[in-house]
Amino acid sequence: MTRIIVIEDDMGQQEELQSLLAHAGHEVRAVGDGVALDRCLWQFTPDIVLLDYNLPGEPGVALASRLRQRFGSRIGLVMVTARGMAIDRIVCRRAGVDDYLVKPVDFDELLALIDNLSRRLKMTKPDGESWWLLSSRFQLVPPGASAVTLSGWELLLLQALATAHNQQADRDTLIRALGKNPLAYDERALEANISRLRRKLPPLADGSNPLQAVRGMGYQFTRSPSSVDPPTPPPPVFSLARAKVP
Repeated sequence: MTRIIVIEDDMGQQEELQSLLAHAGHEVRAVGDGVALDRCLWQFTPDIVLLDYNLPGEPGVALASRLRQRFGSRIGLVMVTARGMAIDRIVCRRAGVDDYLVKPVDFDELLALIDNLSRRLKMTKPDGESWWLLSSRFQLVPPGASAVTLSGWELLLLQALATAHNQQADRDTLIRALGKNPLAYDERALEANISRLRRKLPPLADGSNPLQAVRGMGYQFTRSPSSVDPPTPPPPVFSLARAKVP
């Protein structure tokens, strides 16, 4: 089973795609634009995203670029569009799209493409993606890198992210983790703490920072798609990759 998000503003086509994919045994969510996508991602992390080029608000190629920047190689992106010009394909490829289908789409071809892309993603998924948070030592141990010494507030922020769904937390949750009242706390102070923490973190393999802003919501701690096996840390430990507290 593959987790799929369909981004399509034509409700008829959206419902048809969602029904087809669900009938084929996949777990599917469907949205009509980038705003709805951001809300969906707060609760659902996809393996593959199918997206149209012409969408209201943020166009499909911009969404593809944003998704690739956020998730790296951990997800597959498929453009499903009526635009068949070579220049459109080139623009989408440069934005990080893996495959490109021109409407009307043959559903058997689409299902075969999803199966192949799912297999490729599983074959290239690395082991040992955990970043270890050592609360007793006030340290974060990235895979293959030196431990990062944390301040008390930085430790609280990362603990909140470690235990949040999909390792995403909104600003109010992070402010409460610092022991503050979201109604009275200046969000600029939170931004300053996040900024200092980001500067401490080593970059991922693609050069991006593992602590990313989630537009309109809060922050997410992402994992490196090419990390190495983590060291064996002494307890107590939080695994940010698993977001569980032993």
